[in-house]
Amino acid sequence: MSSGTQSIADLTTEIKLTSGSIPPPLVGASTTVAGNSLYVFGGRLVSSRQMTNHLYILNLDTLVWTQHIAQPDSPPAPRPRYFHSTNLFGRYLVVFGGMSYSVRRSSQSLCALDDVCLFDLELMTWKYPDIEPSIYAPQSRYAHLAVCSADKLVVMGGQDMSNQYINEINVFNLTTLSWIHGGALSRQYGAYRAVAFCPSNVDTSIMSTQPFWQENNQPHNDLPLCVYSNYNFTDVTRDLQSFSPLTSAEFKDHSMDMSGTSLPPGLRFPSGDLLGHHMLLTGTYLTPTHRSFHIWALNLANLVWVRIDTGSILSHGSWNRGVLYEDKQKFFVFGDKSRDLLEDYNHRQVNFAHVAIVELEAFGIYSYPKETCAPVAQELGLSMLNEPSMADIEILTDDGRSIPANSSVIALRWTHFASLLSEKLENPGFKSLSFPESYPVTLAFLQFIYTDHLMTAQQHYPQILSRLLVLADVYNLPRLRLLATHALHQILTIQTASMVYETSALTGRTALQIRALRVMINAKKMLHQQQQQQQQNIHPQKHQDYPSMDSPSMFPTQYSTQRQSEEDGDFFQSRMSPSSSAVRRLTGSKSSTTASPEPSSVYNMVPSPKVSKSSNVYQSQRSPQFAQRKTSLVPSISQNKVGSMSPTFERPNMGIRF
Repeated sequence: MSSGTQSIADLTTEIKLTSGSIPPPLVGASTTVAGNSLYVFGGRLVSSRQMTNHLYILNLDTLVWTQHIAQPDSPPAPRPRYFHSTNLFGRYLVVFGGMSYSVRRSSQSLCALDDVCLFDLELMTWKYPDIEPSIYAPQSRYAHLAVCSADKLVVMGGQDMSNQYINEINVFNLTTLSWIHGGALSRQYGAYRAVAFCPSNVDTSIMSTQPFWQENNQPHNDLPLCVYSNYNFTDVTRDLQSFSPLTSAEFKDHSMDMSGTSLPPGLRFPSGDLLGHHMLLTGTYLTPTHRSFHIWALNLANLVWVRIDTGSILSHGSWNRGVLYEDKQKFFVFGDKSRDLLEDYNHRQVNFAHVAIVELEAFGIYSYPKETCAPVAQELGLSMLNEPSMADIEILTDDGRSIPANSSVIALRWTHFASLLSEKLENPGFKSLSFPESYPVTLAFLQFIYTDHLMTAQQHYPQILSRLLVLADVYNLPRLRLLATHALHQILTIQTASMVYETSALTGRTALQIRALRVMINAKKMLHQQQQQQQQNIHPQKHQDYPSMDSPSMFPTQYSTQRQSEEDGDFFQSRMSPSSSAVRRLTGSKSSTTASPEPSSVYNMVPSPKVSKSSNVYQSQRSPQFAQRKTSLVPSISQNKVGSMSPTFERPNMGIRF
């Protein structure tokens, strides 16, 4: 990459230093996230080759490390070990197996472990459950796979002290603290080349077809398990299996169902995490000519792979281990930007001095907003809004219309309105509130207030969503901000990219802004490619005089050529031709507050959300051609229309008067 240029992908990732009691470089330590903390346990010291049982804790918000020091009268830490597993179960970390010393305080001989240890995250103490002997007890092992779902810990594969694969799966009940199931495996699984995940918590409501891991006759309380593995790294084989260890050991093969513009290469010591309806696959990619840390995402709804292109940041230095910070929708990759990846990999060394933070939402990968009330409650809210007899106030819009509303309902969901309402208790005679938005935007805002959702067709017009996100930012409405951001992600296309970009920049939604920017750059790239092709057809003998697509004179900002499947490139050819007037206007003009899709195309491309059967307010509205308005965001007392707003966003003083 030439000096002074930056990839769009580089905007999604930043490198930060960690501080505090930073763990030394370790081999085979476990990394587990609970809330906003990362727990690093055990491992072997690179410097002395001694195994440890130390526990380090990183605050993922402050990036400060602390080493856990137990109280003098608390139980001791477990035996030193490495290549064990640690999973999160409620308030406990569950440690199983690994390799350790045969005799305590001796490093002459090694053994594999089969013990279960618990760390209480509230009391910060270790516990050792008394487990009854069982025919389902597992064989001692290390470098195995372990996944926790509900109150079950599933342990599978791994190796013994002869480095032979253990073709066995065992299930541990974390409530009764007993081994309840065991069986044989027909495949070889281990931490070197495979990941296991349990999709029981994946929201399947967004999937148009039945999830691949379910069968029609599958019991509702069954434990689904999926395993992805890659092997034969020179000619990689990708394998995806699903099965139900509690009811059937029969594997269902989905390997041939996976697809994508490109597929993951062979990744060594991969890890897997679930976010939304994606499985994140990370690991080290090594060839004679290439070495880097890779992040991929598998869409569990259609089994399409997408590369999470982090630009040039992870292609330099030694990046060794990634963890998902689900609460912030970010992925943390630990390493040392000054070290060599191949050298560290040959020693299986993991570093913790630096962290690269990847903004997953910028790739359209995030947890969708969850329902806060049942659909019948949402319908009831719309019915209340449409019932004039329940209204005690009129909301006057700036286009001369009014909407009857109930002040108590508004105050319940709109904190700022509630504070103003309390100031007017001594003068309860007010009957109206001037709200400086158009009727469609005001109605959509009130529909949210009454339902706590964006559920109507009125609310899903792109320009209305844009205004709702601005209102959410102005009045600090986190729920509306979350819903509007998600809806803008869903309607992001060539036609809406410019408007989404400006709205997200206005409201500080950086991930959405980057994603919209990528769409615009890809659209411009396609337009220039078509123009070049046309020029070559007209003057084929002079085609070499035209600058290439990567020429800095044509594109001052470098961009990634990796298409992001469903969100950034695949819809271009299917939705509209790059030569259309809409694309030319989008890609050829500067950003402005009036840039918006053509009204005739806006409403055709909006997906059809659920329409309330109990509401006829928005059903009776014709699809208006909403223009981008420039009015004040501050509701005022005036019975007339308020003054105009500067195109520059200014946070209002919240001076609403009735």
